[in-house]
Amino acid sequence: MMLLSTLLLLLMFLPLLASLAFMPYLTRETVSFGVSVSAEQYWSEPIRRLRQQYAVVSGGIYSLLLFACLLSVWNKDGNAQGVWFSVYVGLTIVVSTALYLIYYYRMKKIRPTLPVASSAPTLLAVDTGFRRQKLALSNKWFLVHAVFIAASVALVLSQYATIPDPVAMKFDFSGEVVRSAAKSYRIVLFPNVMQVIMTVLFGFVNWSIQHSKQQLQAADPERSIRQNAAFRRRWSIFTLASSLALILMFSFMQVNMIRPMDKNVITAVSMAVPVFIVLFALVLSFTTGQGGSRIGRGAPAATGSSTAPVPDDRYWKLGSIYFNPQDPSLFVEKRSGIGWTMNFANPLSWITLLGILAVISWSAWLAK
Repeated sequence: MMLLSTLLLLLMFLPLLASLAFMPYLTRETVSFGVSVSAEQYWSEPIRRLRQQYAVVSGGIYSLLLFACLLSVWNKDGNAQGVWFSVYVGLTIVVSTALYLIYYYRMKKIRPTLPVASSAPTLLAVDTGFRRQKLALSNKWFLVHAVFIAASVALVLSQYATIPDPVAMKFDFSGEVVRSAAKSYRIVLFPNVMQVIMTVLFGFVNWSIQHSKQQLQAADPERSIRQNAAFRRRWSIFTLASSLALILMFSFMQVNMIRPMDKNVITAVSMAVPVFIVLFALVLSFTTGQGGSRIGRGAPAATGSSTAPVPDDRYWKLGSIYFNPQDPSLFVEKRSGIGWTMNFANPLSWITLLGILAVISWSAWLAK
């Protein structure tokens, strides 16, 4: 494994691990490990210690896993690198899920011991003019993607005769070819199929940002409206920029089919795109927080509120899975992490998931 690819892997995974370790600091001040709390409780000493403990424990475990992964893939061939990389990703998912559940149950155990202002009212803030704001970029911006896709198709078709046979399909972290396929129109146009699929999926994500359920903080609704609108706009920009970067990466793959490049160039470009996306997401996460909660966040003492959180924990299974048959919303903000999830009591959510899985399965079949 080359030094360049190792450095790029670190640039990609360290930010991801940092966002996982500091996840409790990115949530709203009315949620702690998937459990509803008041702002005063969020800043109380027991919950502060719980957040600090989570960051230290999870950060240590993720660091050890990453170190073990780098040792495992060092100087291994491409197939072995892929296996160890898959094992590492799987272990990280298992560990992050286990840690979250452990601290979710700890939080549930701690909450009854926290002081509660008995006179605090429970309020739900709603802004009927919220959606008249420009909450996300127009999906017309994805026409830029369409232009690059059309140009890539035209280039490949015009240069088809000059493309070497077989065609390199997969590279390891050092830029070495680990899988090739006999040249055919299906093979050389496969990156364009992926471009179309990604454009549709990212367009759908951008649409969901605009139409997801409104969630405002009753203690300071005006400030919450500004934060939430800025949060959606910023992540809409991220969606457009990151999807365009992926589109360009697939176009680069087709240029490499026509004129094979140096393996260092291949490694640098193919790793630079995910590094850009991860770093962009990390900066947004720490500067905006969930729902824009970190935008203009004041000192802990100034964030206190005389209102109690809306008692909706019964609709959040394990603090992270939203299931509310009375809520017609399809998309809602996550309680853990940054972004949105679906209301799994809405049949459309299952239809959406099945559609996405079908598209992924079809694209995997095409890649064979």
